[in-house]
Amino acid sequence: RMIMAPMTRSRSDPTEHKANELMAQQYSQRASAGLIITECTMVSPKTSSFFAEPGIYEDAQIEGWKKVTDAVHSAGGKIVLQIWHGGRTCPTDYNGQQPVAPSAITNPMPYHSATKGANTQYDEPRALTDDEAKAIVQDFAAAAKRAIAAGFDGIEIHAANGYLINQFLVPQSNKRGSDSHYSGESIETRARF
Repeated sequence: RMIMAPMTRSRSDPTEHKANELMAQQYSQRASAGLIITECTMVSPKTSSFFAEPGIYEDAQIEGWKKVTDAVHSAGGKIVLQIWHGGRTCPTDYNGQQPVAPSAITNPMPYHSATKGANTQYDEPRALTDDEAKAIVQDFAAAAKRAIAAGFDGIEIHAANGYLINQFLVPQSNKRGSDSHYSGESIETRARF
């Protein structure tokens, strides 16, 4: 037995971001691996980075995930939900709003856009207020509770690869001053998020 690492498949509905039958089939076919870690799943609305990745930011999304967890459990597997927030990697054309980040620093790497094609430049993010950052922390907690309600065996918090938590942790993308609870001036304050 082994662990199946998260792999973003972008197979959910791109407007409602609900898990669906295709996803239930995909994950259940891999249940014999032992433990499956799902693809990144949005904790907040309007934070899509991959166009059609799933969400767990509202109760209406629980039912689709229940189909997935039931299918995996019926096939003898265990499944963990990976939760995340893309931060500055959430394109405006996917979400209808400017992305957010610890600081207004654009991701310098181009990406392949589902709507604009290869080598698309990221949009400039807007810096979160401390209150907005605290609200996103609560979004993570609420998403974890929904994941439990959907039947997941555990939760993995995605804190790497240049997404929001990682953006708070590294000084290259967190330039918040000492007046912020999440200041970029020390690892202690950067890690508060």
